[in-house]
Amino acid sequence: MNVIIADDQPIVREGLKMILSLHEGINVIGEASHGEEVLQLLSQTEPDVVLMDIRMPGMDGIEATKAVKTQYPSVKVIILTTFHDNEYIFTGLKNGADGYILKDADSDEIIASLQAACEGNMMLNPKITLKVVKAFNEMNTETVKEQPREELTAILTPRELEVAKHIMEGKSNKSIGAALFLTEGTVKNYVSRILEKLEVTNRTELTLYLQKMM
Repeated sequence: MNVIIADDQPIVREGLKMILSLHEGINVIGEASHGEEVLQLLSQTEPDVVLMDIRMPGMDGIEATKAVKTQYPSVKVIILTTFHDNEYIFTGLKNGADGYILKDADSDEIIASLQAACEGNMMLNPKITLKVVKAFNEMNTETVKEQPREELTAILTPRELEVAKHIMEGKSNKSIGAALFLTEGTVKNYVSRILEKLEVTNRTELTLYLQKMM
């Protein structure tokens, strides 16, 4: 697994680099101090994951996440945050972030989050999850529209509902396919239809939407 670390504080980058270097199979192939450097590195390297700090000078982590997911959709982005950065958390997820790690997370949680992202899953610290759900409930967004609870079954087919429930559990397309005896490509098509029907843009918004509606 190839990783880029983006943080404007050298001591944070060094600490993360040390943690990751102890895990066989993870290679730190670049470091950046702001979003523009991340995009420059991506034009020269092929990382699997970017560990992205939120607060950086110039292009911050939220803007950089959006740019990365637009230009390099296969690259996973895990945002580094503090517990007090809640005003950015929901926006980061809307921009396509594949997970969040608190800066004081232990090494096991960091490694697990990287592995989950590469497998198409998402790990969120319980503290962050509470903040995300609260922000989701309070915000009126253009991409997430209110639907009466009883209408959900009218919007999705029974099979789509099955797939949606597995997505809520954080499963990858491959895992969903194995559980429902479907090919990974078929699951991907179901996911696309569900996103379109519920007018959400990614799996994170879908999960939060379903948590509220089911």
